[in-house]
Amino acid sequence: MIIAQTERLILRLQTLLDAEKLVEMNSDPEVLRYTGDTTLAHVSEARTLLEEKVFPQWQNYKMGRFAVTLKCGDYLGWCGLKFHPETSEVDLGYRFLKKFWGKGYATESSRAALEYGFDHLNLERIIAKAMPDNKGSLKVIQKLGMSFRGYQHDPTDPQSFIRYELNRNEWKG
Repeated sequence: MIIAQTERLILRLQTLLDAEKLVEMNSDPEVLRYTGDTTLAHVSEARTLLEEKVFPQWQNYKMGRFAVTLKCGDYLGWCGLKFHPETSEVDLGYRFLKKFWGKGYATESSRAALEYGFDHLNLERIIAKAMPDNKGSLKVIQKLGMSFRGYQHDPTDPQSFIRYELNRNEWKG
């Protein structure tokens, strides 16, 4: 199911068929450098991740980390919104295969995800977090017009992060 389209991209629901590409992406240490995630060694792990974490976000909240493909069908990675019930916050996230970095896909797909969140889900606020050394993600977040809200530390994560927010009234679409 297609969620959004941009000039170059399609954002769609992920499927179990994406598991192999998730393993490819999540086995690259550079891709995972600023995520705190561990590698996915087998397709079965990726399928479990999809079934237990990704699919329920759509089923329960009509949002999620959507597959991002070029219009020709090439899988780039994922981008989308995730609801955190423990804080009642929705965060924007993205991750791409390294060969697709630096081409504007993170910004383009993130704009589509923000539009989906504000215009279709009627969200009031979307946050984004990045580690201070993750210059690429910080640049994307700033291009999106998100406002700096400070440095934070999550007790469950050994890394601190920088928090940004965008409110509905700030959204320009």
